[in-house]
Amino acid sequence: MIDPHIPQSTRRDGNAHHYDYEPTSPHFIEQAVQVYLRLSEDGSRWIIDGPSVDGRPLDSALSDHTAQRGECACNSPEECERAASYADQLPLPTAAELVTLITDALD
Repeated sequence: MIDPHIPQSTRRDGNAHHYDYEPTSPHFIEQAVQVYLRLSEDGSRWIIDGPSVDGRPLDSALSDHTAQRGECACNSPEECERAASYADQLPLPTAAELVTLITDALD
């Protein structure tokens, strides 16, 4: 249960920093993306490889490429499945969009 006397921390985008695993919480639907790295031409460091910054959505890092809902604490599996199905229709972010998502999460 969320204690109303403790200020809840939110990120710049208005979302909570962490999922609270309460049945009353919004659905917890996850996806993961791949950012491809390659060794720099001088061999001294990692750099982002061209396919990651070509303006198209990043590739899913999940083997079946679908949104995952295994950690959702809701008591409504049908509703959760609908949310996951909807999430599967959303395009994954491009690299430029991912920069904004990361910046918003680091707040």
